[in-house]
Amino acid sequence: MQQLVRFMGLLFAAVLALSFSGCASQTRNMAESINPHGLQYKEVVCQRSFELAPFHDDIKLTRFIATPTLLLLSGGSYLLPLLGVNMGLDALDHLDASHVSQACGGFATPSENILEKVVLGAGFSLFSGNVRLGPN
Repeated sequence: MQQLVRFMGLLFAAVLALSFSGCASQTRNMAESINPHGLQYKEVVCQRSFELAPFHDDIKLTRFIATPTLLLLSGGSYLLPLLGVNMGLDALDHLDASHVSQACGGFATPSENILEKVVLGAGFSLFSGNVRLGPN
């Protein structure tokens, strides 16, 4: 019974934190930062790249809820697999944000910079005790 009360408390805290945190992905942030008066803004490839943003927003929201829940239910034994999955999804988000920038006339983010952001984000989350581990 005490574990159920603790779980419900943590779930309530996660939902409360979710209501105060932004759920925009890197791809969404990039799509919203594109200048609508740019030369390539109205081109089909640029407009179609914006369709990636809701996909990454949904992934980020799911990760926000699923990661701490799975860690709690597994007693921490899923830490490394969850860290790997979250890092992979974070890298995909950064790659798609780079694609949006490039498709709309901006610059692509070099792969080394994406790798650095993903590793630093995961490391910071892990060592700060933040159980989300992935969404930056």
